[in-house]
Amino acid sequence: MRRLSLLIGFILAVQFASAQVNFEGWRVHLPYFKNASITRVENKLYCGSNSGLFTYDCEDGSVERLSKVSGLSDVEVKLVKYNEAKKVSVVVYNNANIDLIDEATHRIYNVPDVFLKSMIGSKSINHFCFYENKVYMACAFGIVVLDLDKKQIVDSYQNLGPGGTQLEFLSISVFNGQLYASALTGIYAASLTAPNLNDFNFWFNIKPSSLSGKSMSYKGNLYALVDDALKVFEGNTWQDYLPTLGKKITNLQLSAYEAENADLLIITPEQIFVEKGSQNPIALPHTFRNDAVYDKRGYISMVDDNYGLTIDNKATGQLDYIIPNGPYSKTFGHMFYENERLWVTGGSVNDRWDPLVYNGSKFYQYQNNAWYNFQTKEFPQLNGLSDFIDVRKNPIGNEVYLSSFGGGIIEMQNNVIVKKYDETNSTLQRLSVADTTYKPLLSGGMGFDNYGNLWVSNFGVNKPLSVKTKTGWFAFNIGTILGGNELGWLTCDDYNNKWVLSLRDKGILVYNDNATPSNANDDRYKLLNKEVGSGALPSNTVLCVSKDLNGEMWIGTSQGLAILSNPSLIFNTSDDNFDARQIIIKVGTNYEIFLGKEQINCIYVDPANRKWIGTPNGVWLVSDDGYTILKNFTVSNSPLLSNNVMQIGMDEHSGEVFFGTENGIISYMSDASIGQNDFSHVEIFPNPVRPDFTGSISLRGLVDQSTVKITDISGNLIYETIANGGFASWDGRSFNGKRVSTGVYLLMAANKDGSKTHIGKILFIN
Repeated sequence: MRRLSLLIGFILAVQFASAQVNFEGWRVHLPYFKNASITRVENKLYCGSNSGLFTYDCEDGSVERLSKVSGLSDVEVKLVKYNEAKKVSVVVYNNANIDLIDEATHRIYNVPDVFLKSMIGSKSINHFCFYENKVYMACAFGIVVLDLDKKQIVDSYQNLGPGGTQLEFLSISVFNGQLYASALTGIYAASLTAPNLNDFNFWFNIKPSSLSGKSMSYKGNLYALVDDALKVFEGNTWQDYLPTLGKKITNLQLSAYEAENADLLIITPEQIFVEKGSQNPIALPHTFRNDAVYDKRGYISMVDDNYGLTIDNKATGQLDYIIPNGPYSKTFGHMFYENERLWVTGGSVNDRWDPLVYNGSKFYQYQNNAWYNFQTKEFPQLNGLSDFIDVRKNPIGNEVYLSSFGGGIIEMQNNVIVKKYDETNSTLQRLSVADTTYKPLLSGGMGFDNYGNLWVSNFGVNKPLSVKTKTGWFAFNIGTILGGNELGWLTCDDYNNKWVLSLRDKGILVYNDNATPSNANDDRYKLLNKEVGSGALPSNTVLCVSKDLNGEMWIGTSQGLAILSNPSLIFNTSDDNFDARQIIIKVGTNYEIFLGKEQINCIYVDPANRKWIGTPNGVWLVSDDGYTILKNFTVSNSPLLSNNVMQIGMDEHSGEVFFGTENGIISYMSDASIGQNDFSHVEIFPNPVRPDFTGSISLRGLVDQSTVKITDISGNLIYETIANGGFASWDGRSFNGKRVSTGVYLLMAANKDGSKTHIGKILFIN
């Protein structure tokens, strides 16, 4: 009995120790403020936005994100509606991809036919309606019919306009045994029993219009927009719907699909009309809503462009606002990790840094599995500042700096804005052009040297490089070496060289101030480009430069990857030849340049000195020397939101890697994290390891590059590895490849010289 008590005590101890550690595979980090569509699925509400779906459970108040991680096929949701009779939710994406969620089996079926269809012009699906077991879809090129039982496209009708011309249909309804499809030129109708609905001769423009649109069949009438006004058609004549006369109709929806007691919700910018069949509706004072539905309690639930999900709670008389936590926007600039916080700037620039985008997303911070958004409401000092693109922290101080490509630089301490730098209190300059009303201060890339000096590129001005030191600001003229002063991202190496990207296809400017930023007379600079002897870069269009843990400079260009191994020699050799090398790997019997001429958007060096490389065709993880490919993620083999990976960041404490794509940010829990100074914060997850667990056991909080051994209770070696930074993993198998038996196993870890050690326990239950 004593042995059992000890075992139970151990289980409780390890459960408590690891309760806050959650090692997952992938997670989306997207904004859910703007939502276009909503539907009720039993006790849940499904809200669709350009970030995917999120659900709200009206019984327990829980929120769940549905995305590619959970099995959806795409990202940007345009329409979502639930067929109560068939227990199927239909999800239509902006790119015309379609998912069917079988709510009974919780399986997701992808129907990509329209998305994959090769055609000239738009393929968008604008609206759909349910009829029996079919979904009729109004598309930019005609009508598509989807069978909910077969879960596939069974028919399509195209070229239905006069003389067989193509028509775009904006909505579709079934009424009195006929299909009614609205086009800009009017409402077209055809009998469901017509011998060939793909023949335009069976379609008739029964109600010509200068602007048609939304429609809905409801209680013996067809409600439809004609000449931008809502009309009611009982089968013979069209009458004005008087309650909304003169109002703009933004949506027509049923409060529940395939439900006999459903109401018709007529949505206008000023209010929502609830029509019950008498044409004497109730007007609700809810403004600027995109879509609405009743939840299980009968409360009207709405989505819009600002507040996520809003529920008119009759019990409290208040509006409930539900928005899943996430960054304020899908856009991003640079990412930077410091002190267990990941900073992400919300602005962006294109590859030419053409000013300006006027992105008002400001910046975001990720900590403890939650996002915090820095916005003008809480920080009025941000008013007027936009296009935040870079963020850096002083390595020998607590200050965090963020650059606005148009408004200068702000300094923060402990999440409080303490100062703003512009032309009035620094050497930063505003752009001087003929238009006197256009004077942006284009502060761009930033970096800190070994002395804690902040270096900043200042796009387009006569002194395009500035530095903030303890004694003040200084600016530098780089002459005509670049043929212009358009400088971008900036990286400092271990030798206080400043690597600054030229934005006009000139290469990289390497600048050294000789440790005397106040004296420009002893400064040196050199241009690295694709010429042999001057860098031999794959291309003069350099997109990124990253310093690895060995001091090597990894350079990403529009035509491939290059490495400069000895940056210390740039200004300390009589040999003018200073060329980069490329990684040559063996592919079959041939030797090839790794990634060839692939565009390299970004390079992130993780705590194990491995490199994460973002390209327009996915992301790669390679070993510290680059010669071993460890992982390759694309949309076809992972939940990656887009193949175009433009920025990579990392929570180095947890090992979570963040990929910025054109569809937003998604993260992957990697097997590397920052090494610790001692073993006082070792975490094991899961612990205990239960029979249904099939993944890898994660060991976090180790000393950098520790030797890790797993033994049984008798001391027999089961597994051995070297930590990636402070992170190691074990698949729960011994050297013979078999899963270990039930019992307690010992984790033994030691740093490189053996001066620091740790012993832990892992319980297996099979």
